[in-house]
Amino acid sequence: MKHLYILILAVLTLASCGTDSRHFKLEGRLLNLNQGEFYVYCPDGAMRGLDTIKVQAGRFSYTTECDAPKTLVIVFPNYTEQPVFAQPGKSVDIKGDASHLKEMTVKGTKDNELMNKFREQIHSASPPEVLKAARQFVTDHPESIVSTYLVRRYFIETETPDFATASRLIKDISAKQPDNGYVGQLKAMVKGRVPAAGGALPKLNARDINGKAVTTATLKKTPITVVMAWSTWNYNSLSMLRQMSQRAKSSEGRMSVIGICLDPSLYKCRTTIKSNDITDATIICDSKMVDGTAYNQLAMVALPDNILIVNGRIKERSLTMSNLIEELNKLDKQGTQSP
Repeated sequence: MKHLYILILAVLTLASCGTDSRHFKLEGRLLNLNQGEFYVYCPDGAMRGLDTIKVQAGRFSYTTECDAPKTLVIVFPNYTEQPVFAQPGKSVDIKGDASHLKEMTVKGTKDNELMNKFREQIHSASPPEVLKAARQFVTDHPESIVSTYLVRRYFIETETPDFATASRLIKDISAKQPDNGYVGQLKAMVKGRVPAAGGALPKLNARDINGKAVTTATLKKTPITVVMAWSTWNYNSLSMLRQMSQRAKSSEGRMSVIGICLDPSLYKCRTTIKSNDITDATIICDSKMVDGTAYNQLAMVALPDNILIVNGRIKERSLTMSNLIEELNKLDKQGTQSP
């Protein structure tokens, strides 16, 4: 009986210190936040859709299945995102202040410690300095899962993708992580995806949230078509979609908008469209996020991302909001004709 008691005590002690070999656990505490709700998703596809983390009395805990290293991204109510790098059988501790989320720290594994140092390094850096730091990090740590996140975050899923740099960095990562299937996904995202102007339209075969077909012909129905990748949890993309919808409404039929929603929830997509009064846009949402048919057929790579189509041909890709508006203003002055 005594030996059984000792064994049970040992098991309970180990359980309280971490998690089993097929799970990953994160625990945290945020000052200035009593209760709330966060989203969490996995950009490398190791977890389908969004999950939810509940906050009570400023504390939260989350456990997920984990049989290989993966990246989790926590989305906070103000749309700030925090990557957490998971490993089987490991646990991490998150601490921060809800009013200063960019200063949050994640402790418990080497990869998360590396990300903490990177965040500290770029805290007050200019955009060019951030890109330089990201390139240097990947060069110094191609074996780290953090490098895959940084390549996607700063060189692929950005308003101004740099596919040449991304391709070079992915090659370095692949040499050090030959068994990481996500590296192959990054290669596929970069291959052949050059944001060039003047290209012919790719084949599109999708349906909007009302079941209506959206095809290549749909992209040619108006002189100007803006295709946008957006999500309910990404404020910038939602703001861009809202502005483009309003612009289409006042264009007297010269402009149309197609919004590709990267949410896993069609219900969330519908309610967001309704609550934001987005009435002049065709919305596609197949609940597959970045694996969605339309998103990939149109070779989109970022969030937000966009394609400007003029008279049935691609004029620009991946414009910033200010540059997109500038291009549209030019087209208005030129009086683009119907195709």
